[in-house]
Amino acid sequence: PALVRMLLGADPQDVARLLGGAEQWTVVHARRSGDGPVDALTTGVLGAARTPLAHHHNGGGAGLAALIPPDRAEAHARALLAPLTEPLTETLRCWLSLHGSWDRTATALRIHRNTVRQRIARCAALLDADLDDMDVRTELWFALRVR
Repeated sequence: PALVRMLLGADPQDVARLLGGAEQWTVVHARRSGDGPVDALTTGVLGAARTPLAHHHNGGGAGLAALIPPDRAEAHARALLAPLTEPLTETLRCWLSLHGSWDRTATALRIHRNTVRQRIARCAALLDADLDDMDVRTELWFALRVR
C-alpha cells in the first residue's frame, strides 16, 4: 500500500539542516520501504520521490493559498472570473465577504438590495455556477483573493 511520509521538525532550521538548507520541500507519495528509524525512512523517501502532492515554500503568505504557486493561482482566477465585468466582480466579492447577505451588501456598495440580487444572479448565470454551493463559493472567494 502507498503511504505519505512527511518530514516534521520542531525547529525550521532542523528541517533545513535535514534537507540540506533547501528553501522548499515536497510531500511525496511513495511505497513503504521498511521499518527503520524515522530519519532513515524520511531521507530514503525524499531521495526516492516519485509524485509530488503538495509544495511548501518558506515565507510569502499563510494558509492554503500559500501552497499554490502565485502564477498558477492568478491564471486560474483570471480564467474563472473572465465572464464577469468589474461591477459584477466587486458585487460578488462584497456579497461573499458578507456571507451572502443581500442587505449588508447593498449597504456596503450603496446600491439597492434588488440590484445586488440581480448582479449575483447575473454572476451565477455567467459563471454557470450554483452560488448556494459552498464549494463554488470557496473557489470563487479564493479566485477573488488572488486576483
